[in-house]
Amino acid sequence: MIKTLQLSKDIFQYKLDGMKMGIKCGCQVSDIVARHLSRRPFHLNVIEAACQGRFKETGHSLVLADMLRHPAIQSSFMEQFLGLNLNYMEVTAETDRVDVALKGKDIFVIVENKVNAAVEQNCQVYRYVHEIAIEKYGYSLSQIYVLYLNPTNHNPPSEYSLCDENNENNVFEELGNDHYNVLSYKYDVTDWLRGISVSNEPHIVSALDQYIDFLENKFHTTSLDIDMNNEIKDFLLKELQVDNSPLEEQLSALDSQYNKTQELLSAIDSLKIELRKELSHKMMREWQRQIEELLCIKLSQDNHSFGAQLNNKVWLGVWDGYDSPNHLPYWGFQYTTYKKDENPELYNCVETLIKGAGINKFQADNKEFIAWYTTQKGVERFTSLYHAAKEKGLLP
Repeated sequence: MIKTLQLSKDIFQYKLDGMKMGIKCGCQVSDIVARHLSRRPFHLNVIEAACQGRFKETGHSLVLADMLRHPAIQSSFMEQFLGLNLNYMEVTAETDRVDVALKGKDIFVIVENKVNAAVEQNCQVYRYVHEIAIEKYGYSLSQIYVLYLNPTNHNPPSEYSLCDENNENNVFEELGNDHYNVLSYKYDVTDWLRGISVSNEPHIVSALDQYIDFLENKFHTTSLDIDMNNEIKDFLLKELQVDNSPLEEQLSALDSQYNKTQELLSAIDSLKIELRKELSHKMMREWQRQIEELLCIKLSQDNHSFGAQLNNKVWLGVWDGYDSPNHLPYWGFQYTTYKKDENPELYNCVETLIKGAGINKFQADNKEFIAWYTTQKGVERFTSLYHAAKEKGLLP
C-alpha cells in the first residue's frame, strides 16, 4: 500500500513538474515572439487593422465563402482538396449553422471552419450531414462531402462531434475516406491560396494577397519570422537539454514535452469551464435579484435557473448555461414533453410572444425547449418576455 501511494505521489509530481515547465516555456516563448514583433518594420494589413487581432471564425468563413463564389477559385478549391472537377455551385456562409456550404445538383459540400481552434460541439458534424444535408436538402450520403479545417494540424474531430447522441454512427465512417478531408489553415489553405492564379482582376489579386498576408502573420510563417522561429527552436531544445543530442532523442524529448503540454492545456480548459460556469451562475442570480426588485415579484428558482410558469404550463426562465456547450446563460421557454411536430399551436403561441417582445433571434431546435437563446442581457430579455406574456393573458 505504501509503495502504491508513493508511486501515485511520484506520478502526480511528475505531471505537476511537466505543467510548471509548460507554463515556464510558454511564457518565455511568448516573450521571444513579443520581442521580435516589436522590432518589425511598419506593416499594414487591412484585415488586421479592422479586427485588431480578433478576427472570428465567422469572419474567416465569410471571406472563404466570398472567394469561393469566384468560378476559378471555386474550381481550384474543389480540385485541390477533394479531387473533384465540377460545374459551378451555389455558395452559402453561416446558413443552417454550417460555416460554409457548396450546393450543386448532385453534390453538397460542408466546410467546418476551426481556424481559431473553436471547441467541438456535441454531434456537430453528424447533425450537419444528417439534419441539414440529408433531411433538409435531400442529398444522399454518396453526394455529401465534408472539409474540416483546423488551425495547424490534421487531427480529425472526435466522436463527440462525429457521432449521434448515443455516440454511435460515426459520420466519417458512413461517408467513407473519399468523402471527407481534414486540413490545416497554416499549411494546406495558405499553400492553396498562394497557388491561385487570377488574370486581369487586380482587386481579386489584392484581396487574396491581403488574406494570405493575414494568415502568414497569424501563424508566423512569413520570411520575417525565420529568425524568431529559429530562436524558439534553439530555446526549446536547450530547455529540454537535448540541444546537442541526436535527432531521435530530440524528437523523443519533444514528444514527451508535447504530451505534458497537452495535459496542461487540458487542465487549463477544465479550469476555464469551471470559472465560466461559476461566472454565469453568479450573473444569473444577479439578474434574478434585479428582476424581482424591478417587477416587485418573487420568482421560482432551482440550482441553475429562475423563472415563472405560464398559464399554458410552459416555463419562462433564464438558465445559467451549465448544460450548454459554451456554458453561457440563456433565456428560454421550456415544456418537458414538448416536440415541435406534435405541438405546432404551442410553438406558434411562443413564437408570437417572442416577436411581441421585440426579439427576432432565437433557436427552436431543442425537443425540451420550445425556444431559447444565449444572452448577456438577462434582465432586459426576461422582463420584455414577462410583459409580453402578461399582455397575452399567460400570466396572472
